[in-house]
Amino acid sequence: MATERRSHVGTASTEQGDSAASRIAAIRQELPVTERFIYLNTGTNGPLPRRSHAALVANAQVELEEGRIGQAAFDRLMQNLAETRAIVAETLGCESTEVALMHNTTEGMNTALMGLDWHEGDEVVTAVTEHPGALHPLYLLHQRFGVKLRMTRIGLPDYDPLEELQRALRPRTRAVVLSHVCWSTGMVLPVQELAQLAHSVDALFICDGAQACGMVPADVSALGVDAYACSGQKWLCGPEGTGALFVRQDRWGDIRQSAMGYAGVQAGMSDQQGNFVPANSARRYEVATLYPGSLKALVASIRWIKDEIGWEWVYRRIAALGRYCYAALARLEGVTLFTPRERMAGLVHFRVEGMAPADLTTRLQAEGILIRHTPLPEANRVATGFYNTEAEIDQLVQAIERLRASH
Repeated sequence: MATERRSHVGTASTEQGDSAASRIAAIRQELPVTERFIYLNTGTNGPLPRRSHAALVANAQVELEEGRIGQAAFDRLMQNLAETRAIVAETLGCESTEVALMHNTTEGMNTALMGLDWHEGDEVVTAVTEHPGALHPLYLLHQRFGVKLRMTRIGLPDYDPLEELQRALRPRTRAVVLSHVCWSTGMVLPVQELAQLAHSVDALFICDGAQACGMVPADVSALGVDAYACSGQKWLCGPEGTGALFVRQDRWGDIRQSAMGYAGVQAGMSDQQGNFVPANSARRYEVATLYPGSLKALVASIRWIKDEIGWEWVYRRIAALGRYCYAALARLEGVTLFTPRERMAGLVHFRVEGMAPADLTTRLQAEGILIRHTPLPEANRVATGFYNTEAEIDQLVQAIERLRASH
């Protein structure tokens, strides 16, 4: 495997001028892995910034030298949790009281879905393109409570998401479960309009934001979603084991607690007969402890992106590089693209004629180019991060062309 990649910064289509090149070079200096690989798989795990690694190490050093118990340690933990909720809430455009910290998107989806009061015959509308992090909890609802799943083709090319949802809604639809950005085709869904349709039959809209938060604007208030789960390790460039769940305050009564943790009860509002009042915030949904060092690192990553790079620039660059990649792949003979050009951001799904996606992923990795493959439709996926360059995409395309010719 290649251990050194060129750090040349191309600016053909997304940026112009020396200042832009300097900016991108500075960003890549903060992400050492970009010097070793052409890193085009942020949709799985984003690269970890230097400062986030430093935050992890610094927290571990404090634990080593000062211990993990006592009032000072407890105060640090409470401040850490509050700080993390606050910056996630700012990223999602909501109140910090509406944010519960999770270990990943899947935990958030489970928490939201298991919190509804399900009855046999209730229905959920979702899509065949959804990630197992959303589908598997739904399968559990089907087996445990007799919930009926209505599978649509939302997210697949050539199917209109609004028409698909409209046809699937029924009087007994309790929830619509869809992604903001489809992990398997890269389609950016019209979430605001989809949520309005769900609400027209009094159903909740529960959104998987794993491939959206940090790649496209994820203002949950403007989107009109009832719950929104996201991960810290993908487009936010935080460590694994971090994530969040937004639950709109007026939905706390609908999405009830299905598990209980230390902060699940309002202080002083419980008795030994089992009566209690839930915490007056989304903290009621938090059950297990999150590693403080990971939270520190996530905060460091988000602050870096927000304060030093700027979200608007990040969103524009990711989308511009996505379009650049789409156009470059479209020019190759034998390549089929599955991502809808008019509804895309930084995920590009494609298939190379005569090459199994898993095989292409492996062959590219051997050349130091990191992408992945997805199952439905069976394809390869490129994720263009804000730190990538046009030159890297050009090298990807050249490698695909060469591998196809030799294959």
